[in-house]
Amino acid sequence: MNKNKPVLTLNMEDKIYLAVAKNLVEPFSFVYTLACAKSENSQKYDMFATPQIHTFKDKLSASIYHDTIEQLVAINEGNEKYKMLFDFNKQQIEHFMDSQR
Repeated sequence: MNKNKPVLTLNMEDKIYLAVAKNLVEPFSFVYTLACAKSENSQKYDMFATPQIHTFKDKLSASIYHDTIEQLVAINEGNEKYKMLFDFNKQQIEHFMDSQR
């Protein structure tokens, strides 16, 4: 039995994550993401970011998911290839972050 198995694995190219927030409450915890999805049958990403909410039954799972997405946002922000997506969605990112406070 492999005790060092990952608790979460995400494909880093299905979506380009631009922002993430969390609300760890009972009985459910929520993680909000803003991302540009990869277009179907294409290697290109949609220019318009879409928000999603992910619901978890426990805070630990929500925190792990949030922290993983937060790492992806940091990686994507530093990637010159995705700069245009961040620039294009700048106002939406700001609105997303303001609404999560």
